[in-house]
Amino acid sequence: MRILVLSQYWWPENGVPQRRWSWLTSILIKQGHEVYVIAPPPREKKSTSVGVFHRHVSLTIADPEVGPSGEYIYRCGYLATNSSLTYRALNQAFVALSTVMVGVRLCRDGRFPKPELLVGTVPALPTALATRLLAKLLQVRYVIDLRDAWPDLVDYSALWNQGVGKMSRRERVLRRGPVQLVSRYVKKMLPAIYKRSSAMILTSDYLRESLLEQMRAGDRLEQPRFVTIRNVFPAQVDARGARTEARTPGELNVLYAGTLGRAQQLSNAVEAVRIAREKGYEVNLRLVGAGATSRALRAQVRATDLPIKIYGKANPETLSGHYAWADTALVHLTDWEPLKAAVPSKTFELMRMGIHISGSVAGEAADLIESLEAGDVVPPQDPLALANLWCELIDDRSRLSISAKARSWIDQEESVETPRKVRALIQSIKDQH
Repeated sequence: MRILVLSQYWWPENGVPQRRWSWLTSILIKQGHEVYVIAPPPREKKSTSVGVFHRHVSLTIADPEVGPSGEYIYRCGYLATNSSLTYRALNQAFVALSTVMVGVRLCRDGRFPKPELLVGTVPALPTALATRLLAKLLQVRYVIDLRDAWPDLVDYSALWNQGVGKMSRRERVLRRGPVQLVSRYVKKMLPAIYKRSSAMILTSDYLRESLLEQMRAGDRLEQPRFVTIRNVFPAQVDARGARTEARTPGELNVLYAGTLGRAQQLSNAVEAVRIAREKGYEVNLRLVGAGATSRALRAQVRATDLPIKIYGKANPETLSGHYAWADTALVHLTDWEPLKAAVPSKTFELMRMGIHISGSVAGEAADLIESLEAGDVVPPQDPLALANLWCELIDDRSRLSISAKARSWIDQEESVETPRKVRALIQSIKDQH
């Protein structure tokens, strides 16, 4: 089958979306499918020069790049952006429009045969619309790969900037009307796009059940096939048995390595360290990563004398050193109802490495950590509960040793279950014709 993937991110970038789809692409190609991709250039190549901007706005289509799995990558247009939600939304909308135009031109010009299946990767919401539109123009079936609980997260737009610091004047203006209009539009549009898809690939069973419930309550449109494919892609860091440094009695080294973003609200972890210290326990916290709340977190830490260090985004080699330092690793999400359907990818990476997880999460992430005996869980946004957990781990270090159950489950999901699910999904779409 000829498959065309529409994405806002692709190799050689190595974030979660890129690594997820590099892995899934390799599975598809090993199973005999042809994979084409339309995506913008990697961020390090995105220049704001007039020449580059004009070339991409005019949608000049270069020869395809060949990706690591043998996929053919066509680059589309983009807009220069930053961490602002406004600029990111504008860029995502432009990229989505560009993917449609590039897809139409490639098929019209005979650059490659018309695809038999489109795959749109979301949470970049405009990508869902672009996938539906291009599928209609080309008269082909499409699949949505949904990695977040959209459109439910739209209901929490008023809280998105918690932890970021003072909102800009632009953001304050936009929240007084435009955001509400977009929210209503998204909530009405996305379910229709989902229902008309041939299938949906989801990252959690919680998300699958939520969507099924919503669709049962809707009209009689054909329900798509749902398949859960978790982010159990190969890890960037091979750090099995990573703990190499001698543990200091009476202290606990806690590592958070990931996005310092709106959905994480890591100020909760800072407060937990303060509470633990007031109780007479030494908890050392490292935050490794980047994101929208980085500046506010640094300001919060600077205003204290707590043993907390914030590092920038680290490469795999540097991360290995952080893992060697850690007694436990923090998986952390804020207390938003839709996030109960989210499982941070770092959860699976930590399970693979056998590092104890301190989970400040609810829903499926909490269920997986507990059922697979990968660590301990407390409610999100409860700094006292998190502090108490860390104090308990200092008092009873045997709890830092976890079973091999989680690692075995990860290996099975990656090497056996996911290829089986991909094969079955493609066959089900073929059978729909």
